[in-house]
Amino acid sequence: MKRCHLFAKTCLVLGAALAWPATNGCSRHGSTPATSKAQNEAPPLRVTVVKPQQKAIRRTVTQPARIEPFEQARLYAKVPAYVQEYHVDIGDAVRRGQPLLELSAPELQRDLEQKRALVSQAAAELEQAQAAVKVVEADTISARAVVKEALAAVKRREAEHQRWNSEYDRVVQLVSRSAVTQKLADETKAQLLAAQAAQQEAEATIERTEAELAASQAHIEKANADEVAARARRQVAEADQARAAAIVDYLTIEAPFDGTVSERNADTGFYAQPPGGDSAPPLFVLVRTDPVRILVDVPETDAPLVDHGDRADIRVDALAGHDFPGSVTRTSWALDPATRTLRVEIDVANPDGKLRPGMYAEVSLELANREHALVVPAAAVITHEDRPCVLVAQDGKAVRKRVVPGIRSGDELEIVSGLGGDEAIIVAKGASITEGQAVEPVKAASAK
Repeated sequence: MKRCHLFAKTCLVLGAALAWPATNGCSRHGSTPATSKAQNEAPPLRVTVVKPQQKAIRRTVTQPARIEPFEQARLYAKVPAYVQEYHVDIGDAVRRGQPLLELSAPELQRDLEQKRALVSQAAAELEQAQAAVKVVEADTISARAVVKEALAAVKRREAEHQRWNSEYDRVVQLVSRSAVTQKLADETKAQLLAAQAAQQEAEATIERTEAELAASQAHIEKANADEVAARARRQVAEADQARAAAIVDYLTIEAPFDGTVSERNADTGFYAQPPGGDSAPPLFVLVRTDPVRILVDVPETDAPLVDHGDRADIRVDALAGHDFPGSVTRTSWALDPATRTLRVEIDVANPDGKLRPGMYAEVSLELANREHALVVPAAAVITHEDRPCVLVAQDGKAVRKRVVPGIRSGDELEIVSGLGGDEAIIVAKGASITEGQAVEPVKAASAK
């Protein structure tokens, strides 16, 4: 009997449990017509709206910056030498070309003197070669005169030979007629042979003088070549002298530009050597501080807006917040891959030296300026289907409008296109409001 009683109770509990979903199905499988009607008649959502404003808007970015010299030179010794005397110390203002340090290296001075002596020797050899050319040229002129004289003698001997040859023929004819004696014919023949020998001698003299002339011309060529060689030796000697003089000039270290000595690492008697690595301290560090460079690293999001000439306001905390005006002088154009920032440089005149390298500064860059922009609160712009848009309260409904945003300044955003200017822009809750939802616009407090 007890088992039957328990079974009956169990059946009653199970029946009640199975009957529960049937009687309360509205909470799981949709709403009843009465509930749907109640929802459709829900009061409109109160939303804060503003109208777009026509106003000027500026896009600025403020970043920390550092001041660096416009130029900086780390000056080292070119040749090993001892410090003989230094003329300036840290903090001294110097002019371009002003001697800063004198080094001592006697062996370089002696080498320069030797090079100068070699130049003098080469110059003397050149003068000697030039004199030799003149002598040979004079000999050649004399040889030409001798050749001309020999040619004249040959012609004279030829004439005498022809005269005695004619005379001998005439005498021979007279002898055949017994008009003259044979002795006269023999004497005439002797004169003819003498004239012939004199002619041959004159011709030989021509050959000899012509050979001497050719030798003189060869001597001219050799003398000219010797002069060219002597001139080349002098040029080599002068080049060696110039090189030695240039090395000696390195013993005086001069300022490469107008600036200020910011570091000195040399004392009298110090043995200075050319740097063997980046760790070697320089003898002097010279900085040019008028103008100075203001270096700013602009984040990637603002980098595309940076242009040459953009206005910059520079504030230096160490100078009691004193502001310095400037403009963008140059940029690195490419971003630093490690920091994703754009290097921006601003040149600022510094005639009074207030701005010192190493100081911390804060720079505000004016990246864009719109005088008559249509501006809405930045919070009113939402994203729908990956496109920017705003919700507008229109005829009691929320209407979505796509817009093209421009520059942003703080909590305000420029709208380039998509709005006419008279819309009631829903400021808040844009992500939770659906298009077509009933809304009740309430003007923002600032808009009343």
